Amino acid sequence: MPKHEERVLSLDGLRGLGALTVFLYHIDIMVKPFGGGTSLFPGSASVLIFFILSGIVLSLVPFKQKDGGSYNWPGYYPRRIIRLCAPMFAAIALAIPAGYVAWHMGSTSRSALAVAYDADLPTIIHDILMQFDVLFNVSNGVNTLYGTPLARVDSPIWSMSWELWFSLTLPLAIWCISRIRRPGFAVITIFAAVFVSYWSGYFPLRLGLMFWLGVIIAKQFDKIKAIKLAAPVELALLIAPVGVIELSLVWHPGGIAEALLSTTMNAACMTVVVVSIIDGFTRRALSTSPMTFLGKISYSLYLTHAIVIGGLAAFLPKLGIATPLAIAAASLLVSTVVAIAFWRAVEVPSMNLSRSLGKLKPDDAIR
Repeated sequence: MPKHEERVLSLDGLRGLGALTVFLYHIDIMVKPFGGGTSLFPGSASVLIFFILSGIVLSLVPFKQKDGGSYNWPGYYPRRIIRLCAPMFAAIALAIPAGYVAWHMGSTSRSALAVAYDADLPTIIHDILMQFDVLFNVSNGVNTLYGTPLARVDSPIWSMSWELWFSLTLPLAIWCISRIRRPGFAVITIFAAVFVSYWSGYFPLRLGLMFWLGVIIAKQFDKIKAIKLAAPVELALLIAPVGVIELSLVWHPGGIAEALLSTTMNAACMTVVVVSIIDGFTRRALSTSPMTFLGKISYSLYLTHAIVIGGLAAFLPKLGIATPLAIAAASLLVSTVVAIAFWRAVEVPSMNLSRSLGKLKPDDAIR
């Protein structure tokens, strides 16, 4: 099998680890099993890593085929849209009645209040339809592009707006990056733009450009994959980025200093991805069966875990189970079961449908 067609299992494992981190972050802020306060689980950084990973996996095959010139772009679009949207819309359809039940039980979470269930029928229909408006309802997870508070019955769906926009504009990214002769300069330019994004508060730059970093990594993929580092050096390249990511969670100096720290956090996310690709112990650890299985169900876990946590947080206290640790443990167990069931019932059929639409060989399927 040609190098570009090899599935890099470590990227699956990293995606699974990211989904687990997002789950733990939401457990921490929704259930507070560790006493509340600032969460040390880097949920936002994990989403940035997802964006970089998407840029990589979507770009590998187009780059293999003469820098995208002979790639089947008309077939790519229905494949990608089905692959993303079928599971996503199914998760939203599950979240709407779950949100109603949570609201009826007295939940005041943002997800439970995303639809005005007690309003008149036109308002309810409007709010429900807005849940399916993923392409234009872009946000940073808290506020929309126009500054209004984000209202989603399934809170993690916010990031799918960016996945969709990048997926639609992938040919442009491939065309631009394939013509870059100095990838290092391109990376520096991207991080300069990310700094401006944090400094000015205009979040689309710092989110959208993470995908482009992934495209640059995909262009240099074989070179990166062949790199071998001494174990202490590789360990340092893991510890330092994690330290920066954790520092960005607890230290907020404001102004230029915070913009610099946040930009460095984005660079740390890129470093974690690169270290997971090089030939070392990180790649081997992320390629183990448990990690790749977690990666396999990561999209389903990402889409459904907040629904489960919100539902159990509202329902279990009615049964006399109000201890945060107990709710967190139950959420972990039920979320895993639901994610596996959702993967089998929804995600696998959507993958099969997406492949059949493009009449692709399995090796070329967008994962």
